[in-house]
Amino acid sequence: MASTAEGWVCKACWKWNRPADERCWRCKTIRDADDAHVEEQRKAIAARAEAPEIVPDAVVAIPVVIFRSYGKVWLRGGLSLFGFLALMAFGGVTDVLWLALTVGFAVALVACGLAAREVVEGMRNREVWAFVVGLVLSIVGVIGSITAFSVFAPDLISPTAVRWSSLIVFGGAGVAAGVGLVMLYRNRPPR
Repeated sequence: MASTAEGWVCKACWKWNRPADERCWRCKTIRDADDAHVEEQRKAIAARAEAPEIVPDAVVAIPVVIFRSYGKVWLRGGLSLFGFLALMAFGGVTDVLWLALTVGFAVALVACGLAAREVVEGMRNREVWAFVVGLVLSIVGVIGSITAFSVFAPDLISPTAVRWSSLIVFGGAGVAAGVGLVMLYRNRPPR
């Protein structure tokens, strides 16, 4: 196990963990496991990878593609807003409220983009939390886009068009995540 002040790396699945974690968040391997236990965990991970899929690939592929796209768009949008913020600051905008709103919006977009990346990884591994977080991100996307247009550009586009387009775009992601979640529960192996 490689350990630093920032965390430690699991020897079984090679994922970073927080310094306070006693078990790996991904594979549940004990922090100071001996080589025999690590080898046993690696075999269990390989066996899970070889096991038949709980959910068909097509059902998982749709939300994965959607959330990967959203993650890229949100991340790039947030970084672009930071560039726009620099232009505002160098352009002489002194209204602190608009600068704070722009920073908040940019940080939120970057955070949602990074969350969407993690959701994609979890969806590939058929993890329930990823589909639940995908649903939450979809709901936040609908509410956030409607609110952003009503606050920042109230007369630019018809409010009805904004509502419907937000519902179609983000609602589609929510439906995809919801279908994946239902399929996970329907096709889970018996205990």
